[in-house]
Amino acid sequence: MQACTILAMARRDRELDHEFRMRLVQAISTGWQGLMRLGCVIVFCLCAYYAVRELAGKQTLADVNFKAIADLKANRWFGLVLPWVLCGAFGIWGTGERLLRKQHIKRVSSESSEMQKFIDPGRRSSLLSKKGDTNKEDI
Repeated sequence: MQACTILAMARRDRELDHEFRMRLVQAISTGWQGLMRLGCVIVFCLCAYYAVRELAGKQTLADVNFKAIADLKANRWFGLVLPWVLCGAFGIWGTGERLLRKQHIKRVSSESSEMQKFIDPGRRSSLLSKKGDTNKEDI
């Protein structure tokens, strides 16, 4: 009986020692993560500070180009046409992405439905649209 209690106490001591070591490792890990986050913020701020300090008071090519674009008196049509061209280009791009997404959903939905029927033949349909559109009742 005495041997059982000694073994139980030894096991309890090992468990407490293991728990203490794990908490110590977790505390060190949490501290290290905090230091790394702080270090990343400091490095970013230092890079921005040195870039601004290096360019402060100097006229650069970027400054000249920005002034040329911002001065709409010099190139009025550039300032009026460029935003509309960019808006149209991105609109066409977005429409193409939407069509590709719908084609992909149509292809994948039939494959998914077939696999679900193969896994569970008694499964009922979820009545989701095969085209990837929202049901009228959901709106």
